Amino acid sequence: MSRTRALQVSLAILAGLFSSAAGVLSDAQTVTFAEVMRRAHEYVSVYEDHELSTVIAHERYHQQWLASDATIKGERTMLSDYVLLQLPDEDWVALRDVYEIDGTAAADRAARFKALFAGPREQLGERAMAMAKESADFNLGELYYRTVNLPTFTLRALRPANRKRIEFDQAGEEVIDGTRTWVVAFREAKGPTFSATPGGHDISSHGRFWVEPDTGVILRSEMILGGTRRVSARATITVTYRLEPSLGFRVPIEMRERYDNPQRKRDDVVIAVATYSDFRRFDWRMMVLPGGP
Repeated sequence: MSRTRALQVSLAILAGLFSSAAGVLSDAQTVTFAEVMRRAHEYVSVYEDHELSTVIAHERYHQQWLASDATIKGERTMLSDYVLLQLPDEDWVALRDVYEIDGTAAADRAARFKALFAGPREQLGERAMAMAKESADFNLGELYYRTVNLPTFTLRALRPANRKRIEFDQAGEEVIDGTRTWVVAFREAKGPTFSATPGGHDISSHGRFWVEPDTGVILRSEMILGGTRRVSARATITVTYRLEPSLGFRVPIEMRERYDNPQRKRDDVVIAVATYSDFRRFDWRMMVLPGGP
């Protein structure tokens, strides 16, 4: 092949590559924010209904209670099973079934877990809420936000049923683990809100989702509650999702939390890290006895 011919072939190949790259870039640029949000809403709906709802995982949850000078006032490590349940009213609740606290087995754990699934189906929601509050009693610190520290809690902002009261905005792009994502900011604009004070008053949340625009898959979530003039106590919860090969979809692998009060610098701070492993299928519906004991 002559040098002229080789140069022509090389230029043709390069032109094709640039053309293909331009086409990919053009597709990425032309996708609309509304379309990405539609994909994200659909993803969460399928994710909760058909993927995560049949999975149970092992959770290691370490908390530290710090004074304003960073002195450690208390520490706690809990081992739990983490499971997502669909209640009879079609709502979803995530449960932390604590079975070990600082190396000591939790009392009555087997009886508590059996009681959750043994009662009448129509009362499953009440039993699940009682179990969630009981596990929250193990948390360190005196905080409003005692039942939101679950990795999938923030996903409810993307449930199709809630889209009319949540405001979303595109807040940029970021690459996570080699995947290009759109950063989507959200804010609860109407009540009832996902969280409330002990007195029952709404606490609006805001935060961000890192969304793969082509699929709607969530790679990271962040929720911030409080930190306002009306509710000064603040909670920041960030969750990272990663593909689990044995299941074929992304699962929460880490949750980082910080509970502080930005208006009162001398207040204590609680920080926590939860990690998740040993994901496995679990059909909880087979354990519910419709007629009760």
